[in-house]
Amino acid sequence: MRKLCKVFAVMTLATALLAACGKAPAEEKPTSTPEVTATAAPSEEVTPTPEPTATPAPTATPKPTPTPKPTPVVVVEQKPTYDFNDLVYQGSYGTVYDVQADGSIALQFEGQYQEIKLSLPEEIDMAHCHEVTVKAQSAFAPLSFKIYDAAGTQIFVEYSCKSDTVTDFVLTPDIAEKAAGIGLMALDNVDDFSQYKVTVYSVTFAMDEGYGVERIVEAEAPLVPETENGATLLNTYGKTFGHIGTCINPAQLRDKKTLEKVKAQYNSVTLENDMKPDFILNNWSPTFISVEDAKALGYVIPENYTENTVPKLNLSTTDTVLKICAENGLGLRGHTLVWHAQTPTWFFREGYKTDGAWVTPDVMDARLEFFIRTVMGQVYDSEYGHVLYSWDVVNEYVHATDSGWEAVYGNEGLTPSFVKLAYEVADDVLKQYGIRDEVSLIFNDFNTYFDYAKIIEVVKFINSEEKLCDGVGMQAHLSTDNPTEIKFITTVKEFLSEGFEVQITELDIGNSGEGTQAMYAYDLMKRLLKLKADGADITGITWWGVGDNVSWRPGENALMFTNIDTPKKTYFQVLKAYTDAGFTVGE
Repeated sequence: MRKLCKVFAVMTLATALLAACGKAPAEEKPTSTPEVTATAAPSEEVTPTPEPTATPAPTATPKPTPTPKPTPVVVVEQKPTYDFNDLVYQGSYGTVYDVQADGSIALQFEGQYQEIKLSLPEEIDMAHCHEVTVKAQSAFAPLSFKIYDAAGTQIFVEYSCKSDTVTDFVLTPDIAEKAAGIGLMALDNVDDFSQYKVTVYSVTFAMDEGYGVERIVEAEAPLVPETENGATLLNTYGKTFGHIGTCINPAQLRDKKTLEKVKAQYNSVTLENDMKPDFILNNWSPTFISVEDAKALGYVIPENYTENTVPKLNLSTTDTVLKICAENGLGLRGHTLVWHAQTPTWFFREGYKTDGAWVTPDVMDARLEFFIRTVMGQVYDSEYGHVLYSWDVVNEYVHATDSGWEAVYGNEGLTPSFVKLAYEVADDVLKQYGIRDEVSLIFNDFNTYFDYAKIIEVVKFINSEEKLCDGVGMQAHLSTDNPTEIKFITTVKEFLSEGFEVQITELDIGNSGEGTQAMYAYDLMKRLLKLKADGADITGITWWGVGDNVSWRPGENALMFTNIDTPKKTYFQVLKAYTDAGFTVGE
């Protein structure tokens, strides 16, 4: 009680002093009177509370120091010389070619006016070029040398390059355009084209005094573009989908630099043209052999084959590619066995003659079986045949019009007999080799997102008695404005709901700008990854080319790379989609 009185006295005194100074105490809001709580008696020995130890700041993980980009060096050369490791393959017609270790190119022409085209690494102003030297040997018949501009228009040709020895052919083109590429063409029509062999070592452009060609020389680019988490297409999409691929040609595969770059990103390749029917059938210079000679070469002649001759097949390129793939850990897609395009008209006519009448369905059935059994047998008889894991047995049937197949069989709509036969034969070949469960037989087509209902009906017809066709290849030549990502994914779901395996087989994305393409690709990949995470049977994604500079869609910038050394924003967004979808980068 005395304590309370003392407190009251002190408060009264304080109030008086404040009043004397002209100040009033601040108004307090009333509070509830607290209950008096007895203070616990202190223990005999009080242990002091230790000072809290400050938690050390976490050690920041140092960010990797980015590797400096190689500084480009521009070299002006008055006489630039190019070998065939410098040039980029553009296309060939009836020409077997091989780039040698020394940079030369060995050519085997298969017909008159057959040609190979290659692009230069930079344009050359021919108004200031007074001569071009082609170092070559063409002993059997003349080589024609051509120059093309950027539009692919021929601006110069020299026809008379022929010599028994290695010779410097000095040419003097009087032209003012800019050279962007060259062509090497057979001139003569000869009796034995097996001897029409040419080797070209280099091409030199001699510029006028005071003029030169600017060549950009850079330090060697890394095998794969660097990312913070070490992601590549191979250790992301390759790990999750089983196959991540690109479209390529044999010349690119033979080039050591290109091959190493491909191996670092992909585990699968598809040949652009060299496994299509016209190439294998030697459409530019066909030859025909007796059935007896064909059997001696290992050709498979079915019992219902009633003709005396068969076309000789060109399978040497396939053999070479199988070996390269096997030695470098790459899988191969077989593209394609049956197609209305790039198949010679004579293949459907009597006597294999361009002016023959259309054969009967029975004759065509036998030809179809001979072709499929022989091509597939050649592959799987090879010690390297195990790399071929998927076939586009039939390509683009739903969109075929006025084809040789239709001329023979008529319009069979969504129940095509020859399509079903093709899968029956291919299925039987795989069973004979004991690999049916290891190889996919695919129905490949374009605009699948518009015609999925028709494609489903065709595949159901093929599989009406037993499962012969494993699934659908969606070519996916897309544009950012059509189809939408959602429409594409909806189509994938339609195929999956039917129990079909799905492969994205020829992906590229036309666009109005790199940023637009990158956003589209990011969204598309993320949606595909979500399906895969939910167990979807999507077994591969193949981009249709290693870079925009060799794309079949010139000027559309439809791929992830400008060239094989230069990734675009799209590449990094595709990798970002992988981790954003919840996947972990693999080793």
